[in-house]
Amino acid sequence: MRLFLLATILFATAIAFAFDVQEVRIGIPAGLAPPLLFDEKSPQTKGLVAEYAAALAQAMGRTATFSIITRYRLDSYLLKGQVDMMCYTSKVWASNQDQMDFSKTLFSKREIILGPETMPKKVSDLKGKTIGTMLQYVYPKLDPLFQSKQLVREDSLSEEANLKKLLNGRIDYIVTDEIFVDYFKLKHPKIDRNRQRLFMQEYPISCAVSRKGRVKEKEVNAAVDKIKSDGTLQTIFKKYGATLR
Repeated sequence: MRLFLLATILFATAIAFAFDVQEVRIGIPAGLAPPLLFDEKSPQTKGLVAEYAAALAQAMGRTATFSIITRYRLDSYLLKGQVDMMCYTSKVWASNQDQMDFSKTLFSKREIILGPETMPKKVSDLKGKTIGTMLQYVYPKLDPLFQSKQLVREDSLSEEANLKKLLNGRIDYIVTDEIFVDYFKLKHPKIDRNRQRLFMQEYPISCAVSRKGRVKEKEVNAAVDKIKSDGTLQTIFKKYGATLR
């Protein structure tokens, strides 16, 4: 009887371990705007980031489990191995870079100013203009101009709120990412009418991989190559009106 119980326990443990290993625990930063993330309080994690992260897990032969984590806790979770990876980050802004690994680039996040035709070719030529911004966001190229009062900053609580203000003529310029504009354009095709985009800067987006996690940088890189080469990533982006760059 004892041998039978021991064998049963060992078998159950082995099954649990095998199931556990098949999971990839993925952290997603709280507060991301649609289409990156929808309704973070919902039991089902939905949005662009969740979809391509799940595709990466599938390409590694695993299943994805998601945790929505506040930005200031994400690094701690990665460093301790409480999540295996986080796939909306960039070495341009990531902290603790020397303590975690980074995958190949998934796509490029393009920051732009959207405003009326004809847009100037330089930000400095917008002197005196009011720019719609996000509350508590940092804009490396614009902040010196805000501080010197050459530009006026007008904060909103969401990307959608800024785009609606622009659409309704309550503001002439906003700074945002092309992904948000392109998704907004699906329901509001007039957002681009008689407007132009002034490119600001580009950030390569990749996965931060925990060195104490269940997956390795090499595995994630192979998965990145797969979903880019077989068209999976492009299909996901197209669903949200976005262009894969």
